[in-house]
Amino acid sequence: MAYQQVHSVLGVGFGPANLSLAVALEELGCSGARFIERASGFQWQDEQLLPGTDIQNNPFRDLAMPRNPDSPHTFVKYLAARQDLTGYLHLNAKFPLRREYAGYLGWVAGGFRSYVDYGQSAVRLSLIEYGDDEVIRVETASGRCYLGRSLVIGTGRSPRVPAEFIRHIGPTVFHATNYLSSIAKLSDRGIRVAVVGASQSAIEVVLDLLGRANVEQVLSIQRGIGFRLKDTSPYSRQVFLPEFVDYFHPLPRQVKSRLREQLRSINYAACDQDVIDRLTGVQREYELTGCDRLRLMSFSEVTEVTPHADGHRLRIRDVNYQTQSSMDVDVVVLATGFRDFGTGAEDELYHPLLAGVLERLERDESGVPVVARDYSIPVRRMAYGPPPPRIYLNGLCEASHGMGDAGALAMLSVRATDICESLTRQEEEPGHNGRVALKAAL
Repeated sequence: MAYQQVHSVLGVGFGPANLSLAVALEELGCSGARFIERASGFQWQDEQLLPGTDIQNNPFRDLAMPRNPDSPHTFVKYLAARQDLTGYLHLNAKFPLRREYAGYLGWVAGGFRSYVDYGQSAVRLSLIEYGDDEVIRVETASGRCYLGRSLVIGTGRSPRVPAEFIRHIGPTVFHATNYLSSIAKLSDRGIRVAVVGASQSAIEVVLDLLGRANVEQVLSIQRGIGFRLKDTSPYSRQVFLPEFVDYFHPLPRQVKSRLREQLRSINYAACDQDVIDRLTGVQREYELTGCDRLRLMSFSEVTEVTPHADGHRLRIRDVNYQTQSSMDVDVVVLATGFRDFGTGAEDELYHPLLAGVLERLERDESGVPVVARDYSIPVRRMAYGPPPPRIYLNGLCEASHGMGDAGALAMLSVRATDICESLTRQEEEPGHNGRVALKAAL
């Protein structure tokens, strides 16, 4: 098979993580990058752009500003380009609406359209010799192949689907990442909907469902006492600072696990005050009128799902008393988060794309790939072979780097800078001279 080009940097996925990397590469004077994205065009949380939802992140911590306040790719420059800076400031909003921030990300992505091949889904990685070099080959579902001297995976984590629901995933049982398109297909009939989970996404879905005329009842199922308030203390939110990554990364794996559990309420199974207030207001209205349209089942978990003619029968267990009950619903929405990389019951040992190169990767005693501070996974060099290519994980390293890698927007530009600077250092190592023009200006 003939290859036309070996890219200096090959990125898989073009969401906010790799978009921020593209910005950093441009601004630091690097060239030769190519990105492939399975979607037909740029998108960010399209399935969760619910009315009134915000991003829960200071907009100044955008794709570029923490690294370069003068960047043309900041959120402020986006507002100015739309002649809407005054309008935004007049709102006195703590955080931008999610829909507005999606507009910003799409605006920046539009400037990098020529560096992205959309509609290409990566399915397999391999390491091959190409001339005097060893490079990474990425095969896509369409049959195309790409070669790269470095690979950056920025696909986001896999949705977490509890075991009880895996066999039933389909039009009426789906993860919240497929919410809007799935619920729209059910608008022609009355439905009873169960929402599983206690996260920000869960409460947003519950509120959205209660605003839909065809939704007859919403059942909120969660293991805890109810929707808890997110820990937004400035001290706690230091987990989204680069200094915390420096502190967290060297810790032993067991200590990291304990610390992540201790800090869990900062980002998981917890909600903002505004949505909790909205839901309690709606709940009070229903109580005053004797309406059972909203039912909250706390300290509860689904143990079994049985399909039947009218939908799904859920077997529900009280986690404290161990008592059992059953509920019939038409639709189940899983607001159950995403899978981590690790050895937990619901974890993935490694990103699925790494299966084809796993034997060359440095792994710990549990088989989990080791991720260095610069977000690279060390690739072992073949005997007498050329220097191996570099593989990076962009936005997938919560287990190794802390909560700032949990899909948070706050660390985008800082992490992209770390990866970009690592790529540049790689070219200065012996054996790499002259191989990649990372320093050539765009």
